[in-house]
Amino acid sequence: MLGAFAVVQLNPVEKTAPGEKIRLEQMIPREFPSYLPLWKSVSYDMSDYKDKWQSINELLVRRYYQRSREGVDFILEYSSDMRKNFSFHFPENCHRSGGNEVDFFEPLEIELSKGKVLKARLLFIKGMKGSVEEHDKLVAYWLVIDKKQYHKTFWIKVDQMLSGLLKQSKTGFLVRIDYTEGAAYSDEGLKRGKELIARFVRDLYYEFDPQARGMLFGEELL
Repeated sequence: MLGAFAVVQLNPVEKTAPGEKIRLEQMIPREFPSYLPLWKSVSYDMSDYKDKWQSINELLVRRYYQRSREGVDFILEYSSDMRKNFSFHFPENCHRSGGNEVDFFEPLEIELSKGKVLKARLLFIKGMKGSVEEHDKLVAYWLVIDKKQYHKTFWIKVDQMLSGLLKQSKTGFLVRIDYTEGAAYSDEGLKRGKELIARFVRDLYYEFDPQARGMLFGEELL
């Protein structure tokens, strides 16, 4: 699951506080809902994770599964300063660099509550023989920069350019969910994957208080 991180092609990033941590392990619940856990998790130890670009401050990787054992991989990246570069490992760039093929779909719209819809970028990774990850997966992700949610990289570039010109430091999160088990490039396979991802995102959303929701989902969804 983490193989793609090793081949990400990003430029060096200068960070104002590369060692700053916000304790993602404590921030994100290991199981939820608390009164009747439907999602339980297995965490991967990322405490020593570093890349040579110091592109992110903190990385959380977990496998969440249901009683049926069907599950998703949850990857959360935190950056304390978005001015100099993207600072994130975008799935399409990582997997292309690793030798896989990537197909893009229309954004996945997830209704979190009445009138509040999250748009996530949606892509299918075709695991190629000899690549870093030789298995297929459906991936949904979005970004939140200073509590503003994005799913298009063009507007992230605009935001970062303005931040650099105005010398404004901005924090950011990349929230990513991978569906691997049962992932199939077919109508039924895509439908099943999208439904499971949407269910997980909705359940996770309701676990947070308004402040945490703003950090991971954007203030407009509060």
